[in-house]
Amino acid sequence: MPIQDTPDSQLSSFEKGIKRRLSKERVVIEWLIGDYIVGVNSKWHSDNFPSTQLTKVVLNITRRSRHEFSSTHRLIREILKDWEKKGLCEYVTTTKYAHCRKTKMIYHFPSSGLKKIKEMIIDRHIDFIKNWDKWERYVKSDDVMKTRENAIKLIIFEYNNKIDENILRYQ
Repeated sequence: MPIQDTPDSQLSSFEKGIKRRLSKERVVIEWLIGDYIVGVNSKWHSDNFPSTQLTKVVLNITRRSRHEFSSTHRLIREILKDWEKKGLCEYVTTTKYAHCRKTKMIYHFPSSGLKKIKEMIIDRHIDFIKNWDKWERYVKSDDVMKTRENAIKLIIFEYNNKIDENILRYQ
């Protein structure tokens, strides 16, 4: 039974935390994963991705500690399970490291699934531009000046100021 459908009384505290994080961060994590998968696929034509690789990418982009790996990996696996049900990816295998108890799940992304992921990313970019205030909290203050989205925001702000100046001048 998926973690989202399980009642809270039957969940451990770890699973409750995962469920809470999933409800808050799902859209952002899906966007980051999808953007990475599409980028790697377009550059290297790779369509197989281990869940651990996707987790490391999300941790690096969000600048989270490596101590959050297990909880973030669980989030990624839940998202990939949902994507598998939607037909975006296919589960290939689970491998286990010989020297420890860590496991990784390998997923294959067929061309039809990649097409749907590209559509999802484009929709998220449009939503990002329209609703900057909602997304602004996910951008670290160090990187604000480096993001393309912030550059677009500044351009739109300057454009609106120019229009306001022209309107005031002609009144």
